[in-house]
Amino acid sequence: MVTESGPKKKMYTNMAENNPKSSLKHQIDENLKRIYEQTLQEPLPDRMLQLLQQLRDKAEVNTAKDAIEAVPREEGDGHESV
Repeated sequence: MVTESGPKKKMYTNMAENNPKSSLKHQIDENLKRIYEQTLQEPLPDRMLQLLQQLRDKAEVNTAKDAIEAVPREEGDGHESV
């Protein structure tokens, strides 16, 4: 593979910078980044927050249930296994 260096490499770099397609690509990249950043700043919809809370609640119940099941039970202590 042959790579360019020196003046020829600079010439190719300058051609890319002056290329209208390269400029358009740069503008598109910048606009997409700006829109993405704006989207990240938007609050989550209420329905999404409700679903996240349901997941947290379920995880807490499952964690508590796992903790209860992890406690060794003696026979005849009056507690049934969950």
